[in-house]
Amino acid sequence: MSPAGNREKILATALRLFAGQGVGGTPTAQISREAGVSTGTLFHYFPEKNRLVVEMYLSIKREIGEALRSDDDPALPLRERFERCLRAYVAWGLAHPEEVRFLDQFDYLPDVGDELKEHEAYEDLAWMLELVRMAVREGILPDLPLAFLGPMIVRVLNGILAVIESGETGMSEDEIVEAGLAMLRKA
Repeated sequence: MSPAGNREKILATALRLFAGQGVGGTPTAQISREAGVSTGTLFHYFPEKNRLVVEMYLSIKREIGEALRSDDDPALPLRERFERCLRAYVAWGLAHPEEVRFLDQFDYLPDVGDELKEHEAYEDLAWMLELVRMAVREGILPDLPLAFLGPMIVRVLNGILAVIESGETGMSEDEIVEAGLAMLRKA
């Protein structure tokens, strides 16, 4: 297998294991074994487990940024742009449940430095932060710090995804999305 193929195989295996067992519950030896590569190969690409975790996080954040931005239309009214962005995140999350489960863990990982959490992934989402700021200025969102609004919005969206995945409500996927977004609008 090519070196690039090994790296991607390691990342895909780690994502599956992290999503299922948690980052803390997944040893690097298991990742290398299930990826079919030696532990030395894993450490060649990711000298430490935290580097693997951070690289995965940054990659997923970039992917989210691309997905949300691809559905953005600056010509639309701000409320509609914001709504489309929220829906694009839900659509992305439905297509990438393992990535959502991984991201849910990331903020609570004790060994990953805050400076890594604030890395260039946020540059990829800077336009989204500006959209949130504009929504605050126009009264679409409450005038609260971005450090509060951002996580709250993501938690509601991830809650929508978790309810859909649970299948326990008797509601259709569309009904769950509409009810969740209505709750977010009212907040």
